[in-house]
Amino acid sequence: MKKRIVWITPDYFYDVDWPIVGQLKDYYDIRWYVIWGKGSLRAQPNDSNIFKLVNSPYRYRDIRVMKLYYSLIKEMKSFKPDMIYNGFSGIPFFYPLLFCMFDRKKIMHEGHEIDPYVSVVHDKLTVSYVQYYLRRVGYTQVFSKHAEQKFHILYPGQKCTYVPMVPKDFGPATKVIDHGDRTVFLFFGSVRSTKRFDVLLEAFLGLDNEYSKKAELWVYGKCDGEDRVKFDQMIEGHDNIKTMFDFVPDEMVPELFGSSSYLVQPYQQIMQSGPMMIAYNYNLPVIATNIEGFKERIDNGKNGYLFETNNPDDLKRVLEICIDQSKDEYYNIKENLKYFVEQEYSPNVVIKKYCDMLDCFISSCNPINIVLYE
Repeated sequence: MKKRIVWITPDYFYDVDWPIVGQLKDYYDIRWYVIWGKGSLRAQPNDSNIFKLVNSPYRYRDIRVMKLYYSLIKEMKSFKPDMIYNGFSGIPFFYPLLFCMFDRKKIMHEGHEIDPYVSVVHDKLTVSYVQYYLRRVGYTQVFSKHAEQKFHILYPGQKCTYVPMVPKDFGPATKVIDHGDRTVFLFFGSVRSTKRFDVLLEAFLGLDNEYSKKAELWVYGKCDGEDRVKFDQMIEGHDNIKTMFDFVPDEMVPELFGSSSYLVQPYQQIMQSGPMMIAYNYNLPVIATNIEGFKERIDNGKNGYLFETNNPDDLKRVLEICIDQSKDEYYNIKENLKYFVEQEYSPNVVIKKYCDMLDCFISSCNPINIVLYE
């Protein structure tokens, strides 16, 4: 008899869970709930027999949403699950209600954000809330080895293990743009100083003319406030910088990643990276800072490039290397990346790791003491 799992996914992690849950249904009896928040900018999926779509009529901090949560958890309990796998934080009401109605030792949290101080600029309520539930759930899954190490420092005594994402697929890249001999660098995601986009911009604008005329910088992601004013002023007049400071629709993603030469991630702190896993799906090499969250996924000079954190001069050096690359050198980088992704992040490999983790948790084993990786 298959073990029963209630799986809860918020709209903002739907693209992460979609390729996993469908395959796990071959091994477990899964009741999957996808919670769509009021005001979400993401394209809502069609109804499916794979999941139940739950549309929230209220924003998460509206106390009236508790009625929805109560009915939802009550329905989940009627399924009599062996565990709940939850990626929905539901600040500030969902977890307190879930802990009251379900055995917290049987709850595994999908830990994309374990240290809210560094992940995003958060208010005190969010920081306290994340710490509240991570100190109480039965188990937490994280998506990088660095995040696992950090978790044990932040929450000593709490159980946690690392199982990676599969590369994030937004569909085939059917409208790829051929740029000839020009090298296209892509920055994708929220554009703000905390992600050190200013370092990338300074490095790119500092390129000598012989390099600048052979390169383009594409910047796609939400940017507003003081950062928007600052970056608009720096970019003005530079025709080789293309920007879209707004939410990027899913249907644009394949073309962006399929038409770029490198994804650039100048972050100074990271646990795991969604844009990196999109890049790896489209076999797009990554240039990133030499912090732990990136070092475990980039073999410098082999399948991507690393540069010194917060150092625009060192990033400029790497940009010049990439612009100077021959087609054969770039082909080798992409082939090495393709092999690395197949070995570490292919669906079969990741699904096996998920099954090991879930089996151990359900049977009250401690996955830390079990070899999940050969």
